[in-house]
Amino acid sequence: MKKRTRIIITAIALVLLVTGFLISQIIILSRPTKGNKITHYQNPQKAVFVIDIQEDFTGTTAKPPFPYKDSRQLIETVNAITEAASKQGIAVIYIRQELDGFIMNLISNIFAGGISKKGNPGTEIDKRVNIVSSNIFPKLKSDAFSNQKLEEYLTANQINELYLTGLDAAGCVHNTALGALNRGYAVNIIQDAIVLRQVEKWEEILKQYKEEDIVLITTHDFINMSGSSKNSVDNANLPAPN
Repeated sequence: MKKRTRIIITAIALVLLVTGFLISQIIILSRPTKGNKITHYQNPQKAVFVIDIQEDFTGTTAKPPFPYKDSRQLIETVNAITEAASKQGIAVIYIRQELDGFIMNLISNIFAGGISKKGNPGTEIDKRVNIVSSNIFPKLKSDAFSNQKLEEYLTANQINELYLTGLDAAGCVHNTALGALNRGYAVNIIQDAIVLRQVEKWEEILKQYKEEDIVLITTHDFINMSGSSKNSVDNANLPAPN
């Protein structure tokens, strides 16, 4: 009897240990990253980020609690933004969530219904998104700056101001904004081109953006701005991301 009790206690302890470890990894994945401050460029440029508009979140492979109810309107708005950006030589960058490796796949299976695993069709950009560049960067963490190649691209193209779109307003969009601020980028969020799963928290998240010096603009503001200025970043890519 005592032996059986010890086995049960050991099993429970192992489960708690593994659970605690996985939760700690989720916390790490959910934090914004830090990095070197950007330099003052002679010819500073702008870029639009399209974050996590993927089949698993907005498209055909989405599972509850996805897809986002307003994903069609989101994608139409983002397409208008990227078209305007591309015409004006503003870099357009697509960010995809891709979990890779045993631990990350285990986290996905246990806590997220198996979504966002590298190699699965659901990690592909939603087919309704008009892709205007091949600047596509996967990310492991919620902050897009967790991909070093993204930073290299931004630096190579002297980009110092970002315009964020996509999802989720309280998750990857927010953490990417904070990761950018940590590096000295000017950050704008196009507020009618983002979505929030917990819609009851809209006012709270918008207030938080303002407190963090994130500039909120509309699609109309961006299109008018992009039409009055000309960037020189080639959306045919420098350097080519992997």
